[in-house]
Amino acid sequence: MKNKNFTIHTQLNQQLITHLNKLQDRYSKILPIRIDIHYAKDDKFNTNIHIAKQEITCLLFQAMQFELDIVGYAVVMEFNQNKHIHFHAIFYVNGQKRQKYYPVYVELERAWHELTNGYLYDCQRNNYCINGLKMINHHDHEAFRSACYMLSYLAKTEQKEAFKKRYSDCLFLSEVPPPSHRGKPRTLGVSKFLIPLSI
Repeated sequence: MKNKNFTIHTQLNQQLITHLNKLQDRYSKILPIRIDIHYAKDDKFNTNIHIAKQEITCLLFQAMQFELDIVGYAVVMEFNQNKHIHFHAIFYVNGQKRQKYYPVYVELERAWHELTNGYLYDCQRNNYCINGLKMINHHDHEAFRSACYMLSYLAKTEQKEAFKKRYSDCLFLSEVPPPSHRGKPRTLGVSKFLIPLSI
């Protein structure tokens, strides 16, 4: 399932879906948290790709160290019409340990503000026609497909002109540890048959 309001880069979209599939193989419940990350409007570095990459990498490293049960992330860098950098992010939380997103959002907002004096936008408050922010259980096909729709927005080519030669340069994905193989094996999970490019 893709957002048809934008031009979706197929390879970028597939990387995002594959990453989510790997997380599904590792965690039985995943809570996605959708956030937009912005610099302060008067920040003189908000057009510098090199510095922006350093600062978002620092935030993502901190996020994985916090005791927030974050198990992964997918982030893309974009430029608005004024050539100012912003990020679209999805943080994945272990749904077995946490069911509410807001404490995670507050801590991430604090960390980004301390790092850059910037701010976050809470996308969870939006009323999306397709809600890709529901808890994803391993066998919940609808939640997974809705999450794929949400991910496709991150894979849009619009506002990524600076990365036209290699779109993967705008993408930040967390590493995913292999499945633990503890407990009862999950069979016929969503990821086993919803990975095709046609999603």
